[in-house]
Amino acid sequence: MSAEYSPVITDIIQKLETRQPLPPLAPEKEWDGAIAKQIQSASLDELFEGQTVKDTEFGNAVKSGLLLWNDALDASHTISQQLNSKTGSYWHGIMHRREPDYSNSKYWFGRVGNHPVFPALRKRALDILADSKLADYPEAIQERDTWNAYQFVDWCQAESENGREQAIGFLQKVQVEEIKLLLDYSYRHTLG
Repeated sequence: MSAEYSPVITDIIQKLETRQPLPPLAPEKEWDGAIAKQIQSASLDELFEGQTVKDTEFGNAVKSGLLLWNDALDASHTISQQLNSKTGSYWHGIMHRREPDYSNSKYWFGRVGNHPVFPALRKRALDILADSKLADYPEAIQERDTWNAYQFVDWCQAESENGREQAIGFLQKVQVEEIKLLLDYSYRHTLG
């Protein structure tokens, strides 16, 4: 975590980081009902306890992201579809990818365009690959200077159909890093 999260959000993130196995690419239900309820019922002032919320749209993006990390897709979607920004579209795209509704996910990534977290996500994906024996992905990631969200959607779809355990594990790790990076970005912009 690079942002200095509020105590409430720090507690939620610490719980989410303990998840084993990692969040699935396409969850069937929320991971922890108590966490989902806590996030949904909290006001932004309660979530950002002791910090000044300067941008409520980014604050709601944080809520959407926390819910998404917890596999509460419907609750996340309710929030993300109200966010009229690149970051809101990004959360919306991840939600549809995980639903899985791949074509709808690509529509939302089309609205994102190039997002500021893409270069860091590309680097993290390459770092994760360095520890794996997967041959399929490194070249495709290295040939671009930024992250290709469409390609990642395609990989999630293909591996959901193929069921290659090692590839799915790689995609799950990248998905968690993607959520962390976007959550951090959303949080920092909430505070201005």
